[in-house]
Amino acid sequence: MFEELHELLEDKKISKNELLAILKEKAQKISVFDLMDANKYILQDVEFVQDKYQDDFRQAYVKQFIGHINNIKKDNTDYDSRGKKDRIDKKQFEKSLEDLHNVYDGVDFDKDKVQLIYCLVSLYATFILNEPIHSLDTPFPGNLKIKKLGKFYYCPVKATQKNTEGAVCNICISREIDYDPKLNASS
Repeated sequence: MFEELHELLEDKKISKNELLAILKEKAQKISVFDLMDANKYILQDVEFVQDKYQDDFRQAYVKQFIGHINNIKKDNTDYDSRGKKDRIDKKQFEKSLEDLHNVYDGVDFDKDKVQLIYCLVSLYATFILNEPIHSLDTPFPGNLKIKKLGKFYYCPVKATQKNTEGAVCNICISREIDYDPKLNASS
């Protein structure tokens, strides 16, 4: 998959439509059984979350990761007709591919569909939707959530998680914030 993504860098401008076409092609290989495995994986991850956040965490992850795979498959938007403001930043995309390659080094996406789902959704949210990888309703420890202020998103855990093995925080468009009760209070 990374070879196809790197080919996009050969063009002067990176087309959202071309990126979406690659994501759609890969998403079509994800079956309902793969989505069930992803749900099982999410349920296992929930065990490590504080009890009072488990339901919200599970719902947010299912919506974000499993829901976005379905969104990728159905997305027929002509993003390139939206003009210059919707173009993909080539340097950011190249850096993100490098980061993703490091995260998924050695992963066989044909066999590990859960990791494929995470990778596809990370690219879709970041470069197609211009949204954070985690949805605004994803709970983090301390009842913290990503906030949107103006045109920017702020993540309360990015600073502490960006160097965590397997984390995709480095490609996420959200910005780091220090803990601020006004920014992090539940909505």
